[in-house]
Amino acid sequence: MLVRFVVENFLSFQEEVEFNMLAGNFKAHKNHVYNFNPKILRAAALYGANGAGKSSLIKGIEYFKDIIENGRIDGSVNNKKFKLNDQCLTKPISFEIEIIYNQKFYSYGVRLNNSIVEEEWLYETGINTERKIFTRQTSQFGKVEISFDKKYINTPKSKLLIEIFEDNLLKPNELLLSKNKELKIEIITNVRSVLTDNIVIIHPQSKYTNFTPHISESEDFKTFSNLLLKTFDTGVNELKILEVELNKYFGEDDSDLKNSLIEDLDNHQGVLLNEKGIDLYITKNDNDEYIVKKLVSDHTDTKGKQVSFELTEESDGTQRLFDFIPALYGILSEDVTFIIDEIDQSIHPALLKAIISKAMNETDTKGQLIFTTHESNLLDLNIFRQDEIWFVEKNKTTKSTNMYSLSDFKPRYDLDIKKGYLQGRFGGIPFLGDLEKLNWNDYES
Repeated sequence: MLVRFVVENFLSFQEEVEFNMLAGNFKAHKNHVYNFNPKILRAAALYGANGAGKSSLIKGIEYFKDIIENGRIDGSVNNKKFKLNDQCLTKPISFEIEIIYNQKFYSYGVRLNNSIVEEEWLYETGINTERKIFTRQTSQFGKVEISFDKKYINTPKSKLLIEIFEDNLLKPNELLLSKNKELKIEIITNVRSVLTDNIVIIHPQSKYTNFTPHISESEDFKTFSNLLLKTFDTGVNELKILEVELNKYFGEDDSDLKNSLIEDLDNHQGVLLNEKGIDLYITKNDNDEYIVKKLVSDHTDTKGKQVSFELTEESDGTQRLFDFIPALYGILSEDVTFIIDEIDQSIHPALLKAIISKAMNETDTKGQLIFTTHESNLLDLNIFRQDEIWFVEKNKTTKSTNMYSLSDFKPRYDLDIKKGYLQGRFGGIPFLGDLEKLNWNDYES
């Protein structure tokens, strides 16, 4: 679960900026709060003009995640630095993320410059708590210095391993966190797992490729998906799986593809294949026969007959909803943080408001939902708490991104937040020039 993310000198962020999921002292929507110490929110909506830096925040989290997954920096990070102040070109990029694992808080951070991890640290944190797990520094000459709490390095063998890391085993562009298999320190493995597996980012063009196997293998997920689609009046009566024998689905001209799929199935339970825009799941049935599973949507025609559609034939809005269903299901069932960029793309405002309202009204959730949006209809204190609404804005002088929560303004509970936002009371909206001076008629053909 995400507690906070801090970024500096990355894309549109010049100075250190913090986004957090810490709950304030508000009485509204108590079911939106997880009772850790400190308390953590289960949702956040980020507003801001185009170019303000909303996507830069998500790109920062994703870039940090990619480095952790890869275990190293590939090439120089300098092209990711804030470019509108030449002093930033020599300064490092800084990331820090705080998460919760097993009821405890952990903070992991790095400072990156050129192709070197200059600093790296992992601490157990919390209220009045800061216990070092490890720190690492790399000198300008590439010399690595590592320091662990004695609790973790307490045998001659473990001390020797750290010396080997310092000598040459840990390269200047590699993360110590990525050496979890060699270190065999459980908390390092667990923190890395949370950062790589429990934070899921969904972009405007992202497609959930596991929909077909997920529907096929989980009756709970299938039921949830169908109920959601019916609730929001998409015209879809049911998502269902069609099964076709492999030899019947692919003809003789596809023999090379069939052989390749069968070979892959010898090493995997199932194989995903995108064929002409349609996601297929190739697996074996109970009779050990090779089959192709395809997800289709059933509609009712004017005579009451069921008609099957390919998912690609559905509207853009319904297809976008397909991509959100796993996230909505996930926050109910898993300790996972879903981050969605431009959640309002291709979805009608009324449908989006209904989806978010339903998600926020749930009383039993396990995960978090964070999203960026321009949709002002969601600026409603009947849906969100004040500390769940964030604004992103460019500083007029430095041209860098700032972030702040609605709770900083301490608005009245009965205030029309949407109206106040559109009037510019909270910032985070475009600064429009004088349109009268554009001389539209000069450009008529």
